[in-house]
Amino acid sequence: MDGVEQSPLAEEIKSAIFFFLIAIVTSSIAYVKGFYKLEKSEKINFPSSYALSVFFIYAIFYIGLGSIIGKFLKGYITKANSVGISVFFTISISLVTLLVLYIFCLKKRKEITFPIIKTFSEGSKSPKYDMVFGILSWLVVFPIVTFFSSIFSIFIYTVFKVQKVPDQVAIYFLKATMKNPLYFILAMITIVILAPILEEFFFRGILQNFFKKFLKRWLAIIFTSLVFAIIHFSYSQRLANITIVGSIFIFSLFLGFLYEKQKSLISPIFLHATFNAINVLNLIFIKGV
Repeated sequence: MDGVEQSPLAEEIKSAIFFFLIAIVTSSIAYVKGFYKLEKSEKINFPSSYALSVFFIYAIFYIGLGSIIGKFLKGYITKANSVGISVFFTISISLVTLLVLYIFCLKKRKEITFPIIKTFSEGSKSPKYDMVFGILSWLVVFPIVTFFSSIFSIFIYTVFKVQKVPDQVAIYFLKATMKNPLYFILAMITIVILAPILEEFFFRGILQNFFKKFLKRWLAIIFTSLVFAIIHFSYSQRLANITIVGSIFIFSLFLGFLYEKQKSLISPIFLHATFNAINVLNLIFIKGV
């Protein structure tokens, strides 16, 4: 009996039941409070050239520059210094990308960028309210995402008969930094602050608004979430991609919904940051890594 209780499948089933019940309670309260109510959709018009420029900034600095430097440093990376190089490399690329975006979007094209970050209209809430709303949204979103994560894991265990699935690349990376306080702090800055800002600006601010030019609001959210989830696919995660990509897709739907509800990137950024931060705390204090 003890063996059954300790098996990954049994643990995931218990987790699914627990978070399903929690999700019913939190979502019911949220529904009564009007959390799921959306106002009429508003399209933010920006030139295609602007969206293309932002895409190229991400492609060149966030992806391309990383690949180039990675190949250059390949011969210098050893087992002893690999974690340190990866940490400094990751945070440097994120900061450079953020700086270039700041110069192009806020210094050069602020009249286009400000409405993307927040639409001020009659009855709109303050940025502080958007921040608090994003943080508190975690109470609704987390149980639902965790429930689906358990469902995807149950699927893996039952269909593919595996006992253990690999960690997400980000989790593996974070675990590797925990032996060095400086590396861990830098990794936390990247995961909790820089990644939510960079990802939300591109996916919700640019891509979702771009899709809305041609599609209905919900389709724009779905297609944006599909792209967001797919980029988190990694061959090294193997079967875990089913759980990771699936869960990220569900999470992204909420991020897109929150952006449409608040008409502000501040809310999804803080939801994203809160989600990442609590996952890290869970990794450290509950799972005991």
